[in-house]
Amino acid sequence: MLTGPVADLVKGATGLDDQGIAKLDPGKEKLFRNVLKTLKYQTVAEVIKSEHCFAQVKVGDRLVFDPFLNPQKSSGVMCPKALLPVVAQIGAIWEMATEWADSGKEALPEIVWNSIRCLDPGLEDGGTGGVVYRIRLENISP
Repeated sequence: MLTGPVADLVKGATGLDDQGIAKLDPGKEKLFRNVLKTLKYQTVAEVIKSEHCFAQVKVGDRLVFDPFLNPQKSSGVMCPKALLPVVAQIGAIWEMATEWADSGKEALPEIVWNSIRCLDPGLEDGGTGGVVYRIRLENISP
């Protein structure tokens, strides 16, 4: 069971009491046990390609999650056709970051499937264009 500062953090963020904390499955315990290490990083999805995008998403625009989408740190248009595939990938990034934090390794793991395309299929397939994001973890604490 989680104890100490991590348990206090989880209780404050979720409203769980000691009984609720005791019901957490081992995977959630691992996630929360390592949350202080993983919160030192933000997930960034940066546009590396944009073709005929009706929403005007441009190369260099960024979606920043620290851990949740942070509009103040993000830039450009937050098009739903782009947000959906990026947000779907965030869960996998969290899983990877939790395993990394639990491993005790210092070097961040490589994100192998790091390119994400928006849901616009492009002109040849019934859409108008398309945007490709490259996703990575960035250290936000010195």
